[in-house]
Formats: sequence, C-alpha cells, structure tokens
Amino acid sequence: MEEIYYKKKLMGIKIRGVPKGSIPRTPKDWALQLVTLKHPKGTRLAAHYHQPKKRQTARLQEFLFVKRGKVRLDLYGPDIEYFKKIYLTAGQGYLTVDGGFGIQFLLNSELFELKNGPFVEDKVTIDEKK
Repeated sequence: MEEIYYKKKLMGIKIRGVPKGSIPRTPKDWALQLVTLKHPKGTRLAAHYHQPKKRQTARLQEFLFVKRGKVRLDLYGPDIEYFKKIYLTAGQGYLTVDGGFGIQFLLNSELFELKNGPFVEDKVTIDEKK
C-alpha cells in the first residue's frame, strides 16, 4: 500500500497487493471503506446484509471487483430471500444496490470490496436455504 500526498495532504492510496484473508484497508471513519479479500479455493464467507444505521448516505452500497480468480455470488432480495447466483471472473465486478449476498470462492481469488462509510457494526448473517 502506498499513500500519495500533495503538499503534505493525503490525496489517495495505491493498492499494490492483496494480503491473505479479509482485510480492511481504510480507516473506519472514512466515507468509503475498502476491504481486500484473498482466500483459497473452497473458502466460503457467510451471506450477510447491512441493517439501516445513520450514515452520510441513505443506503449502503457495495462494489466487488475480482482482480484474480473466480467467485460465485449468492444474491438475496431486501426480504432476505435467495433469488439468484451469478459468477464473476478476473476483471468483472458487481454493485449491490439493495439486498445481500454470499460469496463462494471457486478458485484462489483476489477481490476488492468497496462500500460507503463511515464504518458501523450492522452486519446480519442470513440463514442460507438454497
């Protein structure tokens, strides 16, 4: 990770690599939260959605970008009902406007997950009944 400054003011962060695990890459109080994900084949992260909390925006949105590998997203509606699976490969992304999702790593994969902040504890795990 490289911090880029202009006249002693932080302008941005360049991400050069993805460490193992699910790692928050930005401070909890920033408006946009960046988390990198790097897991081996067979890893499964629990499906979840975010409860409404006071934020600078009206709704939480997330963007997943696959840098390397292949994943399956299990999509859930705002009523928490599973409705579809989609596959993402390197160079593809998915923007969540509503609802929730679960991630299945089908190959060793590296992803970027971006969402608006500031960070609040609001994750609710979805009982998966596919």
